[in-house]
Amino acid sequence: MNIIISPPIDIEKLSLFLEEMNKKPESHIGYCGKANDEIAHTLLHEFSDIDISQCFAVAYENKEIIGALGLDIDMESKSAEVWGPYIKNESEYLQLADMLWEKVNGLSNIVVNEFSFFVNKENTFAQQFAINKQAVYKGNHQLLKAFRNDLGEVDLEQIVSYDLHYKDSFSSLHEATFPKTYYSSSQILQRLNKHNRLIVMTDNEERIKGYVYVEASPEHKEGAIEYITISPDYRKQGIGTKLIRAALSYLFSYKEIEEISLSVEIENHQAIRLYKSAGFKLEHELVYYLKRE
Repeated sequence: MNIIISPPIDIEKLSLFLEEMNKKPESHIGYCGKANDEIAHTLLHEFSDIDISQCFAVAYENKEIIGALGLDIDMESKSAEVWGPYIKNESEYLQLADMLWEKVNGLSNIVVNEFSFFVNKENTFAQQFAINKQAVYKGNHQLLKAFRNDLGEVDLEQIVSYDLHYKDSFSSLHEATFPKTYYSSSQILQRLNKHNRLIVMTDNEERIKGYVYVEASPEHKEGAIEYITISPDYRKQGIGTKLIRAALSYLFSYKEIEEISLSVEIENHQAIRLYKSAGFKLEHELVYYLKRE
């Protein structure tokens, strides 16, 4: 093989290669998107805490891309999400994947203590690669997706946007349900803006039955359901389904957003049933591996 491995020469060409590879279940990686423009934007503006020339290795043969592997590095936690390995020809997978791994880990002096692999269940080559690198299996996840055209009519009775009347009720419920999480109740309230919305179901007083917090990013054609919970006094009444559908109705009010994706641990049967009852459908099953140095 007359192969050259280097940092990306052309982000657009790399994005097109990743788009082609990530649309196929047998080479799909959960961290990477499927649309060329989305991938390109991520690589140019959001990928890793260091320059892409120091965290992405690309294999070229006769100036054509035949393989790629990237590390989306978080400097604070000294961790990385592994994009790949993406190898065009399966017969070259093991050798070329190892070459890319060695190259990408030698591009910088950054210390990475944890590598996360989020691999499609059908991507057996990447799973074996992770195992060969002493990564440990941590569980399966379902990637669920909801589409604008499937939503239909939404019941918004007793569902309103957050206001200060519900501050104490919301804060108590959030902190009790998510005591150790990435956003505290006060941080969520600080993040509220024209795109990020806290949607609550009320009991017509100052208490809430449940809430869902969503963030919309129409410029990236994306939206996320960050948190949802129901007060213990009001569970098993269909409130979760109503809140999720209200969240989807809000997110799909942006014409740029056509679909919403989320990942749920496969053992979390209650959450999976809830999301499916609200209109989400199974897109992929993903396998999570973690390598610690």
